[in-house]
Amino acid sequence: MCCFLPTGVGFAVCLSVTAPASADEIGYDALVARLTGQTIPTGAGIGVAQVEVPEAGGLTYGPDQTLGEFAGKVFMAQSGVPVVSSHATFVGKSLYSNTGSVAPGITQIYLWEVNSYLSANLRYGAGAANAPIFPPVGLKVFNHSWLGGFSGSTPTASDNEVLRRADFAMNRDDTMYVVGVNNGATSATYPMMAMGYHGISVGLMDGNHSHGQLPTGADGVGRMKPEIVAPGAYTSFAVPVVSAVTALLYQTAATHPSISANPNADESTVVKAALLAGARHRPGWTNNPTASGVLRGATAKPLDSIYGADVVNIDRSHRVITGGERDGAATSAAATIIPQAGWDFETLPLAATRYWRIRSTRSISELSFIATWHRTATSAIATPTIADIDLTLYRVNAAGALESLVGEAGAAYYGTGNVASRSGADNIEHIYLTNLAAGEYVLEAKRIGTATTAASFAVAWIMPAIIGDLNQDGQVDGIDLATLLSGWGGTSGGDVNGDGFVDGVDLAYMLSNWG
Repeated sequence: MCCFLPTGVGFAVCLSVTAPASADEIGYDALVARLTGQTIPTGAGIGVAQVEVPEAGGLTYGPDQTLGEFAGKVFMAQSGVPVVSSHATFVGKSLYSNTGSVAPGITQIYLWEVNSYLSANLRYGAGAANAPIFPPVGLKVFNHSWLGGFSGSTPTASDNEVLRRADFAMNRDDTMYVVGVNNGATSATYPMMAMGYHGISVGLMDGNHSHGQLPTGADGVGRMKPEIVAPGAYTSFAVPVVSAVTALLYQTAATHPSISANPNADESTVVKAALLAGARHRPGWTNNPTASGVLRGATAKPLDSIYGADVVNIDRSHRVITGGERDGAATSAAATIIPQAGWDFETLPLAATRYWRIRSTRSISELSFIATWHRTATSAIATPTIADIDLTLYRVNAAGALESLVGEAGAAYYGTGNVASRSGADNIEHIYLTNLAAGEYVLEAKRIGTATTAASFAVAWIMPAIIGDLNQDGQVDGIDLATLLSGWGGTSGGDVNGDGFVDGVDLAYMLSNWG
């Protein structure tokens, strides 16, 4: 549905309307069930921005603030007094409404008309000395249920400037832009805002959206879009579903007892890695690893060519973020065992490497491991630099040495998926496999290339939870009980159910899964 032709932009559209997403499809029902009796995140304390193309020209860019489902919301118009837009209203219902959103606790909503946003917020065209404005305190998630381009779907220098400014702002402010790709499986992806590096581009669960590699003229030719998908008939309303989930993760990072004191928890790369690692991979998902020969199990494309990391899942991503930070080691020998879900935020100089260790006495039915990082720039419009980081999974043999799983010999140790991710274009790498054999393994993130600037990056991972298995050896036994008792009354070291406290509830969970 074409809504408006923004000043100076060749083409912009709203991405159409659908009903609120299924709570079951995105893991919200599972989250509520898992956290029964505990604090369930609602998005409280997290501000969101809603950027809209005016539906009928002028200032028709705001939701209908008189609706009962928006009771208690505080709307702060940034582009003049808004006139009601049905598109903006439906976006709001999925993003922050009291009845149609998984984040009803969001109360602070900043409203922008798209041209005002580009000029007054990102300061497009204002030169290198004028960086994007700083967001208000608490504003973390920017919802962009629109698309456009200065020359249609062909990326131009003007489009690239807008995207560089957006990436600069996300890197500086630890915010997240959640953006839509175009509707229609054979349609073109438009530059704004889907061709950025740092945000999350969203498609549809049914695959009826634009997808593929970025074309000539874009920064980062060959990168894959979208990164994730969500329920909806149109991408306009898949986008706010992912925005709402993102708000829940930011709130969790700020308030959960086990991670709220960690300043890395709300890094935008950490939140993005948690979103992608936690995505639910459906049957048929593939990032097309080599099927045979010496490169069996390696891929140069980290995501599925249509579905990205696949379906957003708040329960799995919440498990990742509350799993806490587990520092990688500079050598494989020093790598400590990671839990079944968690993350890390690291800085890699040229040619540096980080390692994390997995140990299990039983087969691991699923492993999802993501790395993502930002590009860096000296100003909001300067040509950025981007690091190249590869992921590889190794088996630890009986002698303690690392053995590559790439190639035919590695096939004996896992079912389907990839054991190495080696994209030369994307700022995402992804290992996803099934039925990893019992044993010990090491995950490696390696900086390659000749760029000398140190690169900050985040990794996140998730495996099926064995409730009570605190030492991650694949069984619940006396070792785990000793760990729980040593942490009794604290906030870590025995927190089985992930509520941030070690108490009788954790003991009950452990005993119910004993042996």
